[in-house]
Amino acid sequence: MIINRYLSREIFSSTFAVSLVLVPIIVSGRLINILARANPGEMDFLFMAQLIIYRLPSMLMLILPLSLFLGVLLAYGKLYLESEIAVLKASGVSGKQLVGYALGPALGGAIIVGSLSLYISPIAFEALEVSYAKRAALSELDTLSAGRFEKLPANRTVYTSAFTDNRSKMDKVFISQLNKSTGDIEITYAQSGVQLNTPEGERYLVLQNGYRYTGVPGEASYEQLEYSEYGYLLPKRKLEIDTREPYAKTTQFLLESKEDIYIAELQWRLSLPLLAFIVVMIAVPLSKTNPRQGRYAQLIPTILLYLVYLSLLMTARDKVEDGSHIGLIWLVHLVFFCYGLSLILFDQFWSNLFNKLPKIKLLPSKGAQ
Repeated sequence: MIINRYLSREIFSSTFAVSLVLVPIIVSGRLINILARANPGEMDFLFMAQLIIYRLPSMLMLILPLSLFLGVLLAYGKLYLESEIAVLKASGVSGKQLVGYALGPALGGAIIVGSLSLYISPIAFEALEVSYAKRAALSELDTLSAGRFEKLPANRTVYTSAFTDNRSKMDKVFISQLNKSTGDIEITYAQSGVQLNTPEGERYLVLQNGYRYTGVPGEASYEQLEYSEYGYLLPKRKLEIDTREPYAKTTQFLLESKEDIYIAELQWRLSLPLLAFIVVMIAVPLSKTNPRQGRYAQLIPTILLYLVYLSLLMTARDKVEDGSHIGLIWLVHLVFFCYGLSLILFDQFWSNLFNKLPKIKLLPSKGAQ
């Protein structure tokens, strides 16, 4: 029991440390991608924070298996380097028992990943779709920033110096709109503006105490109109929530669906906890390190192995979505499960096979002859 607690603590601490490194990297990469696609002034800080928070469960369910995989490699690799594994084996702890001690954290990680993939992530994606729908339902003025000239649809440029009364009132409003069919430009200036809602559900921007100029750029014949009130009809808000995407569907819906795309999504969600469990089985034998090699000697090959595993699962999911190879995802898991089992049961065989591989001998340089 003491050994189990000690090894579990080492694995969890290494997994937590790896997660602290991977999560900011993935989140920052996602944030950069969002900012690169957004137009200037299109997204405020609150909306971007919502995007990151709602996407975090889907990112975590892919990060945690990798973190657990690397956590086992680093924890057991450290124990090999410090000869603690040698002491444990001298005390009667076998290699299979070392795997068994690691399966406890693996089961805990699989439960967390399963909760994220089966329950939390679909709820977060549905909330994300609602946020997108609310954002799309905003009018031009709802996304306007005070103190900036902003180009809006319909060849319109709008400026206001300040918002008051919860953005319902505007101070010093400037609107420029170009009519491409006639070539006329309409420039409107007002001391203030207010947004009004009619009982019929229509929304107006009512400008107060201003001027409107209409004419063709480059010509002197402009029409000037002075007004005390001038109204713009704003587009109606249409809240359309699209939850047809499979990742936004609940697991209960996927269980009842017979469509290939939903079957693929269900198998993908179920495969992620299995991924977290199998990679630990593989990581324990692969963590065996010679003290002269260093702690990170096995890190690059094992990461490549994990990437191959994950890439095959994604390819299998695409095949299931196409309606072919329904059980291909489980076949990929079975192959890697058998590989991990062979590493555990036939460790000596793999070691002997590796030792029989031809070694590359370096030729001596001329100076050494």
